[in-house]
Amino acid sequence: MRLALLLSFICFLPCMAQKKIASRNVTGEIISAYVDRVGELYVTTQDHQIQKFDTNGKLLSVYKSSTIPTLFEPRDGSRLFAFFRGERKIEYLGPSFDVHTAFMIDSAFVIDPWFACTSGDHDVWILDAADHTLKRLNPRTSDIFVDVKFPENILTDFSSVKSIREYQSFLFLLDAKKGIHVFNGMGRWIRTITTGSLGYFNFLGEEMYYPAGQKLVFMNLYSGDQREIPISYPFDTVLLTDERLFLVQKNRIDFFEFRP
Repeated sequence: MRLALLLSFICFLPCMAQKKIASRNVTGEIISAYVDRVGELYVTTQDHQIQKFDTNGKLLSVYKSSTIPTLFEPRDGSRLFAFFRGERKIEYLGPSFDVHTAFMIDSAFVIDPWFACTSGDHDVWILDAADHTLKRLNPRTSDIFVDVKFPENILTDFSSVKSIREYQSFLFLLDAKKGIHVFNGMGRWIRTITTGSLGYFNFLGEEMYYPAGQKLVFMNLYSGDQREIPISYPFDTVLLTDERLFLVQKNRIDFFEFRP
């Protein structure tokens, strides 16, 4: 099925039912937040922690390190992914943050790994800032399956890249200067979604969503249809599952029931 990202219409929804079920304060300012496929929440903090909470706000486990991952992906909750730019390292962690496997990114294949994310079960996408390429490879064997140059009109400054993520066989790259660049499974650029200044985006089912003021904008990845959901409370980051809404602020997380 082709990815159709042209906007066709905007559907405004009434305010969701948002019933708070828990609030949690955390030590260290929250840097970023993530949800896994099970619906549990993870936050990274400036005091070098990743904290994992269940859907009702219970703290389940804590990861402590000398550095925080440049990019973290909780995936399905059983095999977590962490990329450390400064160390050129990829780690796969268990649910309690125990390290199952770790790989150093070979400089013979990737000169300056700027960002990395998972591709399927065993491969990774890597942005190489040295030669402005996008690579998909197996970190165990260093076999390279995709190695393409970025078109110069798409991305010239890798420092503006804030995150990347593969979803439903497409790669999404957040560029602070332009928006969200979308690539197919062979690394070919499809289009750029202009969003203005943006710190994060996420997915729910067949939709991508991102914040715009005091609301979330949802875009269907296949039809291109767009809708908006107002958020009744202040937030720095808001994440959704089909049962929960998580509002993340500087040192606080609020857990809500989510019923659209």
